[in-house]
Amino acid sequence: MADRLNGKVAVISGGASGIGAAAARLFVSEGASVIVADLQEPLDEKLAELIKSKPEAIKFQKCDVSVEDQIVSAIDAAVSAFGKLDTIVACAGVAGMGAAGDISAEHWDKTFAINARGVFLFSKYAIPHMIEAGGGSIINISSAFGIVAGPQFAAYAASKGAVRNFSKSVALDYIGQGIRSNSIHPGYIDTPIVQNIINKAEDVDAAQASFNKLQPGGRPGVPEDIAWGCVYLASDEARFVTGAELVIDGGLLAR
Repeated sequence: MADRLNGKVAVISGGASGIGAAAARLFVSEGASVIVADLQEPLDEKLAELIKSKPEAIKFQKCDVSVEDQIVSAIDAAVSAFGKLDTIVACAGVAGMGAAGDISAEHWDKTFAINARGVFLFSKYAIPHMIEAGGGSIINISSAFGIVAGPQFAAYAASKGAVRNFSKSVALDYIGQGIRSNSIHPGYIDTPIVQNIINKAEDVDAAQASFNKLQPGGRPGVPEDIAWGCVYLASDEARFVTGAELVIDGGLLAR
């Protein structure tokens, strides 16, 4: 199918690389107009080229999701550039590794500021525009560890669990106004965030093997595996899907 998102307008946080960048590229290929919101300039070379070659369809907006005013600016940029807003993909996130007894309160707060508070704020400021547009789709990237716990991921798992239930609350609160809200739960995906964790390990090979072992197939997914799920949830094909958890984890949770 082509043009599955024809006429849609989306803001994608964390869109400079990884899952967010893949989603931005696929959204444009399916007919959407996109604001890529990220603290860093696009790191994905294909995305950077797309922004240069199709400014009428996709634009970059600098945005730190822990800063409320910058989220407002990203939302407003979409409405200003494309006339409306009916889709958000809250993809920005940090790893937040460590056991509860080992991490600091500052570490906990930073993880929640980006992974949970940022998700809340994107929904908060997108919802009025979605109501004005006649409805919309909120897509929040959680994690497999938002459903089950992961060792050494206390803050991360807690923040991603918050995203899961927050998405359900929004679904119930706004179902009568045509707004759908869902969470996506990736397994181990080969993204810059994961590679950064591996590269910082004392034994890089052991860390890589440990991540590979998470997946029943022994290998990670790629960002496009999750991005296609975003396309589905943004499309009218998912018009009866709200308050749901879309697990795209290569069988990680099947064990």
